[in-house]
Amino acid sequence: MTHHKFSQAAKNVVLISLLGGSVVLAGCAGPSADSKPDSAAGELCADGKITIGSAKALSGSFSFYDTAGSHAEELAVELVNEQGGINGCKVELVTQDMKSDPAVGRQVARELIAGGAEVFLPPNNEGLGTPAAQAAQSEGIFSMAGASGDDYAPGVGSLFATGGSMASLNGRAAAAFAKEQGYDSVYYITNDTFAYFGTVEDYFREDVGKDLKELGSQAIEFGQTDFAAVISDIKRTVDGGEKPMILLATNYPDAPTMIKQLRKAGLDTPVVGNATWATKNMVDALGGSTNNVFYTAGAYTEGDDADEATVAYVNRYKEAYDTFPENHQAVESYWTMWALFDAIEKADSTTGTEIEKALFAQKDVELPMRTVFEWKDGHVLGSNVVVGFTADGAFEQVSSYNLSGGE
Repeated sequence: MTHHKFSQAAKNVVLISLLGGSVVLAGCAGPSADSKPDSAAGELCADGKITIGSAKALSGSFSFYDTAGSHAEELAVELVNEQGGINGCKVELVTQDMKSDPAVGRQVARELIAGGAEVFLPPNNEGLGTPAAQAAQSEGIFSMAGASGDDYAPGVGSLFATGGSMASLNGRAAAAFAKEQGYDSVYYITNDTFAYFGTVEDYFREDVGKDLKELGSQAIEFGQTDFAAVISDIKRTVDGGEKPMILLATNYPDAPTMIKQLRKAGLDTPVVGNATWATKNMVDALGGSTNNVFYTAGAYTEGDDADEATVAYVNRYKEAYDTFPENHQAVESYWTMWALFDAIEKADSTTGTEIEKALFAQKDVELPMRTVFEWKDGHVLGSNVVVGFTADGAFEQVSSYNLSGGE
C-alpha cells in the first residue's frame, strides 16, 4: 500500500483558492474572465449563467447529513463566483428540500430541471437520491452526489458520479491500517440498517483476506443504545488473538456510545471506524474514551494541525454557519463541487455527455483537501486517511493511503 503525500506547492495553490484567489482548482487553469458565453443550447452561459439544481434532505431523517452537504455546495458556489465563475460564467445554485422522501426527491428534480437546472445535485444517499438522479439522467442532465455508498452510481446510469469517500474505500483503508498496525485478529460489528456499513465490512474482509483471524461478528441497528449482549460476546472471544481489533461499521453518534460501553466493560481493544465518524463532536461524544480509537476518511479536517487549505475551508464554514462542519458530508460535498467545476470548465459546456467525458478523464487532480487519482464505475478513487487521537485526546492524522493502485 503506497502512502500519498501532498506537495507543499499543491497545498499552497489550494489555499489560495480557498482564500479567494484567482485559481479555480489546484492543478487546473483558472477560469478566464474574458471568456465569451455561447448562446447555443447546451453551451456554457447560454442564459448568462450556469444553473445548478440541488435536491437535498433539509428536513427528515437524513437532514443531519444533507444539510451539511448543502452548506458545502453553497460555499463552493460562493467561492467560484468570487473568482469570476467558470470560464467567465457565474454559477447560480437553486436548492429545494426533498424531505428525506425518494418520491419527493424525484418530483423536486423534475421541478428544478423544468426551471432551468443544467446540472443536478441529488441527495447524498442512494436510497433517497436514486429516483431524483434517474429523473435527471432521463433528461440528459449530468448529476453528481457528494457522498454515498457504492451502489449509487450503478443504479443511476452514465450521467452520474459520486465524489465522496466511498464505503469500499473506507473498508480498504481500514484494512491497510490493520495490516500496518500488525493486528492479527478482528471482531466485526456492523450496522445492518444501511448497506453502506455492510460494504465497509465486505471490502475490509476482502483486503485482509486470511491475514486476520475472525473472532466473531454481530449485527447492530441504527439508533441502538444498549450494546451489552455484543460486548459480552466480545469479552468471551477477544482473547482469541494476540493483537486483536474491532471493526465497528456503524455511524456517529451510535459508535461513540458503544465505545464508551466497551471501555466501561474493561475492553481497551483498538476500534476502527469509518468516515461517518468524521466530526469535531467525536471527542465530546467519546467522553474521554479516545484511546485506541481510529476511523477512516477522505480527508483530515477535525484537528487543529490540519493543513492550511483545510483550516481555511473550516474557518469559512464556521463563519457562514456558526459551526464546525457537522459531518463528513460537509467536506466530501465541497471537494466534489470542485471536481464538478473542473469538469464543466474543461468541457466548456453543460451538456450531460460532455461533462461526463471531462469528469471521468480527470487524473491526479488536487482538490481542496483531497486528490482525485482517477474515476472508476462512476466513483472517485482518491486519497484516504486514518484519524486517531493523541494521549491528550486531541485529533491526529495517523496514516494516509493511495488506494487507486497507483504509486
